[in-house]
Amino acid sequence: MRNRRNGTLEGSEVLYSSISRSTDVLCNDSELVSFIQEHFKKRECVFFTRDTKSKDNLCKCGYSKSQHIEGMQVNNSEKWNYRKHTKELPTDAFGDIQFENLGKRGKYIRLSCDTDSEMLYDLMTEHWHLKTPNLVISVTGGAKNFALKPRMRKIFSRLIYIAQSKGAWIFTGGTHYGLMKYIGEVVRDNTISRSSEENVVAIGIAAWGMISNRGSLIRSSDTEGYSSAHYIMDDIKRDPLYCLDNNHTHLLLVDDGTHGHPTVEAKLRTQLEKYISERVIPDSNYGGKIPIVCFTQGGGKETLKAINVAIKSKIPCIVVEGSGQIADVIASLVEAEGTLASSSVKERLLRYLPHTISRLTEEETESWIRWIKEILENPHLLTVIKIEEAGDEIVSNAISFALYKAFSTNEQDKDNWNGQLKLLLEWNQLDLASDEIFTNDRHWESADLQDVMFLALIKDRPKFVRLFLENGLNLRKFLSNEVLTELFANNFSSLVFKNLQIAKNSYNDAFLTFVWRMVEDFRRGIKKEDKNSKDDTEIRLLDESSITRHPLQALFIWSVLQNKKELSKVIWEQTRGCTLAALGASKLLKSLAKVKNDINAAGESEELANEYETRAVELFSDCYSSDEDLAEQLLTYSCEAWGGSNCLELAVEAKDQQFIAQPGVQNFLSKQWYGEISRDTKNWKILLCLFLFPLIGCGFISFRKKPVEKSKKLLLYYASFFTSPFVVFSWNVIFYIIFLLLFAYVLLMDFQREPTMLELILYVLVFILLCDEVRQVGNASNQNGLFPARCFFISSRCGKLRSSNESSWYSGRVIFCLDYIIFTLRLIHIFTVSRNLGPKIIMLQRMLIDVFFFLFLFGVWMVAFGVARQGILRKNEHRWEWIFRSVIYEPYLAMFGQYPDDIDGTTYSFDRCTFSGNESKPLCVELDADNHPRFPEWITIPLVCIYMLSTNILLVNLLVAMFGYTVGTVQENNDQVWKFQRYFLVQEYGSRLTIPFPFVIFAYIYMVMKKCFKCCCRKETKESSVCCSKNEDNETLAWEAVMKENYLVKINSKANDSSEEYVCLFLSISRMLLSIKLKIEIAK
Repeated sequence: MRNRRNGTLEGSEVLYSSISRSTDVLCNDSELVSFIQEHFKKRECVFFTRDTKSKDNLCKCGYSKSQHIEGMQVNNSEKWNYRKHTKELPTDAFGDIQFENLGKRGKYIRLSCDTDSEMLYDLMTEHWHLKTPNLVISVTGGAKNFALKPRMRKIFSRLIYIAQSKGAWIFTGGTHYGLMKYIGEVVRDNTISRSSEENVVAIGIAAWGMISNRGSLIRSSDTEGYSSAHYIMDDIKRDPLYCLDNNHTHLLLVDDGTHGHPTVEAKLRTQLEKYISERVIPDSNYGGKIPIVCFTQGGGKETLKAINVAIKSKIPCIVVEGSGQIADVIASLVEAEGTLASSSVKERLLRYLPHTISRLTEEETESWIRWIKEILENPHLLTVIKIEEAGDEIVSNAISFALYKAFSTNEQDKDNWNGQLKLLLEWNQLDLASDEIFTNDRHWESADLQDVMFLALIKDRPKFVRLFLENGLNLRKFLSNEVLTELFANNFSSLVFKNLQIAKNSYNDAFLTFVWRMVEDFRRGIKKEDKNSKDDTEIRLLDESSITRHPLQALFIWSVLQNKKELSKVIWEQTRGCTLAALGASKLLKSLAKVKNDINAAGESEELANEYETRAVELFSDCYSSDEDLAEQLLTYSCEAWGGSNCLELAVEAKDQQFIAQPGVQNFLSKQWYGEISRDTKNWKILLCLFLFPLIGCGFISFRKKPVEKSKKLLLYYASFFTSPFVVFSWNVIFYIIFLLLFAYVLLMDFQREPTMLELILYVLVFILLCDEVRQVGNASNQNGLFPARCFFISSRCGKLRSSNESSWYSGRVIFCLDYIIFTLRLIHIFTVSRNLGPKIIMLQRMLIDVFFFLFLFGVWMVAFGVARQGILRKNEHRWEWIFRSVIYEPYLAMFGQYPDDIDGTTYSFDRCTFSGNESKPLCVELDADNHPRFPEWITIPLVCIYMLSTNILLVNLLVAMFGYTVGTVQENNDQVWKFQRYFLVQEYGSRLTIPFPFVIFAYIYMVMKKCFKCCCRKETKESSVCCSKNEDNETLAWEAVMKENYLVKINSKANDSSEEYVCLFLSISRMLLSIKLKIEIAK
């Protein structure tokens, strides 16, 4: 090996190289070195066979005599053959390769051309830790330098993207030359900003004897352990050798003992590809094997041979038409019709490769023609793409189509429909699946599609899910407890689960808690099964859960929580109670959007929530227009799969104002509001009957239902009238106003030391109000229940204070006055029922929020000015009440235009202040030696001017602008906002006892006594009824399913109509542009 290590011919420049030894020699590295040196060899020529054609006295192996190893022999008789005249020795070139000045690292190994493919595959997967590929893309063609077309670069860019997304390996020649160079550049561009886990695996397979500067890759004899070689790329140098490409991640350098002999790596590359394609991988979607595809552009003889070998190995090939040379020859012949004659093949060769063919002998030309004919005997393994049609999906479609054709025509797999479906599902080729697999002559059982259905769900393939459902898959049978557990446990985002838990804890929402518990039960169920718990009841936790009786809803929740937009819509179409499901999805998505840190993800959740709200609105509108009674039953239908909530409750919790404001829901609320009283009855008639009861039985009031028995007619009319929520509301408002008038009279005219009869009546009325509010304190519709309870507590306290001295009696009266304010403000809540006042009250509520933020800004200015002003004017004020006046109260009044007069020495009056601080006056300003105010007016006056400018003009106008925006926002949805708020009042008075105030006290006494008697008796357990088991529910849901199908047909027809309109518009624009172009040409 005297001069062999430089790797070049004599006279070539020897470049410096260095090999850095790893500082930490790990056990794994030592094992790897031992494994490589034991199983991987290099080849050295041991017989010098002089090449008569060489002028430099070289061996036919390409090396000079001095570059052969010691103990070589001379061969003068036999023809040189690497098997006879070379010897295998342990490889001396392997490890990490680092490219100088580029900072790129990779792995490399020098190995014999006869290396076992299984051993090489184990090296890459077990020792180099490459993941088992889901696909292998072997790129060939264009080994010489050429200018890559922009469209071709786009195709390769897409190819690299596919490799990255599918976890594929890419095989190339590995040199920084021709096509391999461009492949490396595309790999670099696609991985420059990605993590190492997402890097493309680009494996270069090159001939060791064709590598420039390969001496730097050889390990020195004293190197121990795994090492790193520094490789210098010399692009300027002009010789027959090639530099390695720095953008490849792994380099296999094939050695047959020769120097300057190209294509020696072809055999090992072919064997490796064949071995990989025949390996059995249980989890593979390609019939249990790793799919491999040959991708060809341009190329000459070696490319043709590579295609020929690939076709014989049943490896599908993709040929890029328009890339030139042999690729165009094959592409043109694939599209040719009729029998293939040798003359036709030769004519195409002369057309696309005139210079190459002209230099070939007749025998070589016949070999080319034979290879092409052998290739074209298997057209099902050839797929042609046109370079001018290069788009984003052209490469993906070509690869999937090539793999499918090869798979479906293989004798072993042509009847493996499940494998074919998995392949098309992986590549999302719906059209191929529809046209080639789901044909009319094939019948599918539901069990046949369950495996691919599960894959379609976890891979988010909504179109395939729809296709499987249309071809016989029973979704309810498919969704077993095991499938749902697998989906929620192993195919559910932990981040989504965390956000769901945060939302549950943040809002203390019963529905969110129910969904969280459902997900937690599924996840806990799989954990308990993994632990092989002895308690069978714990393992069957989910079997007895109510949610497992509604698997479709559980699957829908799974897809909605993970924001699978299109997939969730497909599943929604299959669910029962789809209006309730749409509103539940809206509620879930809006709740999750509030706790997501990612703004884009939150926006997507909000958008999907709005889409489901729109679906619920449109579907319910269609239902209501078809049948009002059944549509109203939908509003009150509840399901345990949604936590026992009904449509109205979920819509209100999700703040779906559009749903609540639609006419069908409002009519239902109006029926609840008026009870049995007909909605056609005027309100003034109802109010008049509150005072003139006999008018009820005289037909003055009309009712929705007329009693059959005339003897009970009057009694039923009276009962229906006084149990109407509107009547109860009107009666309560009247008595509440009377109560406020009585309260005002007692405060202003009859507040004595000893309680009078009117005051005692007032206490009784307050007590009744308190009882009513305590009963509703757990009701979400009661928004002001705590106010009266607090007021009554204060009133009771006042009664105790009155028996004391004069000051206590006065304090009690003051507290009574504050109590009266709270009771009076409660009228605002009552009058939200008014169509005119309701939106205004909502505006006031939202303005209060604006005022809060305004006061924060104003407080900063106020405290800054107040403290500075007090510190400049006065010294050591110790009275807290006067500090508050100077720092807070007076700056606050200045905002409304009251100018402070103590900052100007010319107008300051000492009569309104005190020097000692013992009088009820503000402290005088600090004086100087001449008894004049000491404060500098050139500071205090500008300070006041700046303060009043900032507060009176800037901040006040900011507040006005905020109010204007709030009013405008509410005004835009004035009617919708009022209708949404009206729901709460209807629900509040619908849940109240129907006995008018103040006689409701007798009902409370009866309820307390009944409760006490129940506590003494034995408790009766009631079996909870299973939802959807009633005939009424089944009929309603069946009718809703029919309406849903009609609704889906309608929206699909609208989508088709809109697409047709776009096509017509595009055609009209094209005709217009064409006519303009013709006019321009005529004018020229």
